[in-house]
Amino acid sequence: MKAERKSEMDEKSSEIIQKYVKILSGSLPCYEAQYKTQNVTLEDIGYLINHLDCFVAAFPSNLSKSCIICKISELIVGFGLVHQVSSDDRDYSSEDFPNTAINAVECFQYLKHLLKEVHSMEHGFKRHFLINVLLLSATHCKAYHWSSNKSISSCEEFLADLLQCTQHHNLASLLCDDNFHPTIFKGALKKMRPSLMKDTWMLNPSACYIFYWLLCHVKHPQLVDYLTDVFPPPFMFVSYHAVPQKVLGVQCFNHILDNIPPTLMKLDGNEDAIFHSLFPLTYSKDLPVIEVLYSCLLKLPMMKTQKAKVVYWGESDKILNHLLFTVEFENNRDMKRLYLLHIKDFVECTPSFKHLKRLIKVVKTLTENPFSDVRCKIITLQILKTVIQSCWPRMEAHCFDILISVLDLQQQNDVQNNDEISQLSEDCLTLLKFSCREKFMSLTSNYVDDPNLPGVELLKRIIAKDD
Repeated sequence: MKAERKSEMDEKSSEIIQKYVKILSGSLPCYEAQYKTQNVTLEDIGYLINHLDCFVAAFPSNLSKSCIICKISELIVGFGLVHQVSSDDRDYSSEDFPNTAINAVECFQYLKHLLKEVHSMEHGFKRHFLINVLLLSATHCKAYHWSSNKSISSCEEFLADLLQCTQHHNLASLLCDDNFHPTIFKGALKKMRPSLMKDTWMLNPSACYIFYWLLCHVKHPQLVDYLTDVFPPPFMFVSYHAVPQKVLGVQCFNHILDNIPPTLMKLDGNEDAIFHSLFPLTYSKDLPVIEVLYSCLLKLPMMKTQKAKVVYWGESDKILNHLLFTVEFENNRDMKRLYLLHIKDFVECTPSFKHLKRLIKVVKTLTENPFSDVRCKIITLQILKTVIQSCWPRMEAHCFDILISVLDLQQQNDVQNNDEISQLSEDCLTLLKFSCREKFMSLTSNYVDDPNLPGVELLKRIIAKDD
């Protein structure tokens, strides 16, 4: 009886081995449908991993062990990847990927067993193996529709083992290792190219996230070598209708601007291309987009370049003017707060002389409105402080409006015990006094005589300060 059972097992084992020898000797299945057609299962692959030497021995001598391991790793990785879900451009949910995360956990376990073979692999096959496993890791590095807590933790454990095995201290050094030519990063982008074409990228929902994960691990100075490879996809992302992809596209540009020298961004119109791609998003009303958009625009070299012209309206003026117009008519508190934060960033980095009247108008509107959010009032005072510092020669013309706004703020119930507002108010009025002393004193000399007026004690402290 035992002999019969052993004979049956041997026969079944032989069938599995021969089946996969045939599969790996030809063109590997690429899509989920092809896996089903050829009846490729993770259970079978688990058996092959546990009997790797027997499996390798069954191949003809013209196929090296490195080649076989590389091919079986590609087969394993295919179970945990997201394949094209539909020919329709649509939104996805976790229901579209019922088995991907479960499969990925097994995939990482099997790939761990193959890591011990990496040292002895031929160089070209080792590179191919690393590209495959990193694409799987990029698919399950964070919480997506197709991942789970288990697949994410399995991914993290596998990456730690992979770095230890390859003797790299981080993923950036592995991706840009010059011992591989082309590098792993270049190879991964090349393998992804069919999924990142204009007509295909939205059909595989994981493609843009894999691209972003790879991009974020390559920084200055290495990223310069790959600018032509990483530049096109973000343009497709930001022009897509879905908010997550728009945000991802902006984040891609953010990373590129952080890690590419400004002089290089100006060459070949790269900077202009980014600006004209992002500017339409300034009309978006999606909070996640607004959160990341303006900080990215501010990183463009053109935002900090002032041309030597008497009258010049640059891109930074265009953006700041749009922000000032938008914040004035925005009713949503969260959006208004975001717009104000971006205005603050812009006035801190670029001269605001050309926008002074509108800036003062925005300050008056927000500080004098008792229903404005306290956080908005704090940011508004921070903006005012910066404006007075940078535009002090013109403060005499606006001294009265600023005084009225800041003093009126002092009597509002929601700010009376707010230390930050008190300090910012004092800072603003102190700077105003030093900017236009005569005008300031003429407006306040009689005001401080009436103790019932708002902000009298504050004004007395400021007047008492020495120059």
